Amino acid sequence: MRVGLIINPIAGAGGPLALHGSDAFRPGAEAPGWAAGRAAEALRVLLAGCAPQWVCGAGAMGEDLLHALGQTPHVLGARCWPSSADETREIASQMIQQDLALLLFVGGDGTARDVLDAVGEAMPVLGIPAGVKLQSACFGVSPRAAGRLAAAYLTGQRRVTEAREVLDLDEAALGQGRVQAKLYGQLRTPVDARLLQGRKARSEAGDAVDAAHLAASLRPQLQKGLHFIGPGSTTWALKQALGLDGSLIGVDVVVDGALWLRDATEAQLWELVQQRPRLWLTAIGGQGHVLGRGNAPLSPRVLQALGREALTVLITPRKLQALARTQLRVDCGSAEVDALYAGAVRALTGPRDQAMLQLVAD
Repeated sequence: MRVGLIINPIAGAGGPLALHGSDAFRPGAEAPGWAAGRAAEALRVLLAGCAPQWVCGAGAMGEDLLHALGQTPHVLGARCWPSSADETREIASQMIQQDLALLLFVGGDGTARDVLDAVGEAMPVLGIPAGVKLQSACFGVSPRAAGRLAAAYLTGQRRVTEAREVLDLDEAALGQGRVQAKLYGQLRTPVDARLLQGRKARSEAGDAVDAAHLAASLRPQLQKGLHFIGPGSTTWALKQALGLDGSLIGVDVVVDGALWLRDATEAQLWELVQQRPRLWLTAIGGQGHVLGRGNAPLSPRVLQALGREALTVLITPRKLQALARTQLRVDCGSAEVDALYAGAVRALTGPRDQAMLQLVAD
């Protein structure tokens, strides 16, 4: 079996800096390491189940990690740092001629779009999640889940593929106050509903009204003390209830009802965690992730310092019903912190309604 690997080595690097993607990230001479670490999690699981022959990008785009894992890959392209979307597309296009059983790529929605541009549905493709934005349906729910799914596919345990959506944030909708995904095409992906991420779902009609009623009931609590309020349309209703110019897709800091920081960075949140803030988050519609998708400034060290008692999850009744068959997940990049947040969590669903839900760590 020949398996391709393409790593976007700066994927996810912009998240802690409150950049909503890594295109604007300007790295130094050394790789940030986040994408390689996420790839290593997946590949260790895969290699425990099968022993493929590898074809990969040069240097940080796959070669370095595979050598570190004791593999001897066939290398495409030349070493470059940092890599670009053009390099990703070029290497992906070369993969078409390599008779691959599966192409693995490591990154986010932008990387998925680059792979889509190059290969379309020419071969089975699976994403290992490492980006800032992860709305597409071609990723494993975690790196380890992607590794298990790839191993099962390669060993013939589940040799099934289907066309899965490649999505990215719709900038036009964002400008109109809506968090909405735009469809760019489909990749042919191994399938296992337990291991593969669902597509980002649109908010249903009436969700905004439900969220506004819930937010209005919480206004007195938000007018006192320190609060970290995460991204999403449900949590944005909290910011609107306070009359704040908050971010739809970032983590905002609110102090005594006033906006203290908009789109806070990881470093800024870290400076405030000792003041015992409350953390308000929602689940991603269609996917169920509460942590680890779109809220990268909430790093493992910030989350560990906060503690799970700081967390309140907001889910409107319609979103809760839509997520009935989807597990609520945490995938923040640290197994220790994921385990800390896993388990029963209080979710507010209305002004006088709440539910105890389970957060699952892979």
